[in-house]
Amino acid sequence: MKKKIHTIILKRIFVFSLPFLAIILANAAVSANLKNFCLFKLLFHKECFGCGLTRAFAALSRFEFSKAYDYNHLIVIIVPILLIIWFFLIKESFKKDNYNE
Repeated sequence: MKKKIHTIILKRIFVFSLPFLAIILANAAVSANLKNFCLFKLLFHKECFGCGLTRAFAALSRFEFSKAYDYNHLIVIIVPILLIIWFFLIKESFKKDNYNE
């Protein structure tokens, strides 16, 4: 029982830290000045719908909203969807059924 509670607590910590991990990873990728790692762009020499999202997330984490929008316009759709998914993950981790398993 004690091991089960520890597992639930670790799962909740992981779920709560997901946005912070995403921000850290996006900023690390941008600050590393990585060359183009988009497979679609490498193969077809055109930008895909996801091109610029890492830079947009990094700019958004620095509250540079217009720069984030300039990098990729889909940021205004993707961020709310990711927040909704994150809230559902949090809700799922707090269900009472987790203790009875």
